[in-house]
Amino acid sequence: MRPIHITGLGLFAPGFPSLSAFLAGQPDPEVKDAANPWVPSRLGRGTSLLTRILGECAAQAVLDGGLDPKTCGTIYGSALGEFETMVVLLDVIVRGDGQLSPMRFKNSVHNAASGLGSIGQGNAGFSTALAGGPRTFEISMIEALLLASESGRSVVVSVADDRLPEPFAALGTRGGLGVGIALCPELPDGARVLATITGLSQRTEPAPPVANFRGRSLAGWAGNPTLSALPLIEAILDGSKGDIPLAHGVPHPYVLTLG
Repeated sequence: MRPIHITGLGLFAPGFPSLSAFLAGQPDPEVKDAANPWVPSRLGRGTSLLTRILGECAAQAVLDGGLDPKTCGTIYGSALGEFETMVVLLDVIVRGDGQLSPMRFKNSVHNAASGLGSIGQGNAGFSTALAGGPRTFEISMIEALLLASESGRSVVVSVADDRLPEPFAALGTRGGLGVGIALCPELPDGARVLATITGLSQRTEPAPPVANFRGRSLAGWAGNPTLSALPLIEAILDGSKGDIPLAHGVPHPYVLTLG
């Protein structure tokens, strides 16, 4: 694999509209929704919060990383995808009149964020949506690294999962969280390098679950698969080198080598 540069980061969680806000650690109760500037409001009607978080994180990372939103590849990852939208549709079938909203139905597919982002930005480049349970961030990063390495094109990874809706909230009260990462095999003009990925390998021993970020507890997001992205973001912010696992609490995780 050729060296791949990380040039931009993004993050959104309810209460935290950006990575800098998340680093500050003081939630803003007024921040309940993601702006998602990639999708015009008319096109985005009826979308879920998850779709808007995925678009917001991709937009943040692309802007921060100096990528062109009309040409970069896009990889979207979510363990559960449009889970809340599907719960609403199933409720209509089981307890309602059975008449499904066409708008909700078109936004219930796993690649809703991918399609809307591509249309909103006029981007005809490669885009895909992936699901891998607790390994979603891992497989999304591997897909993006291979795409960037083989094509020579810049790629943005956006991974998110929202809170569990009723009646599934009893299974866990985790908060919603999304992250975005801009990857460049060739640096755009004026782009800065936050870190450089020099290798990808698989580790025998599992990485422990992610419980803290820069000394702060992540209990409010416990169980959200997107937490697996935070050790990499922390390593980037700290300027750390070496191997960083891409999945946590699972056997044989893949690791990135930051050089």
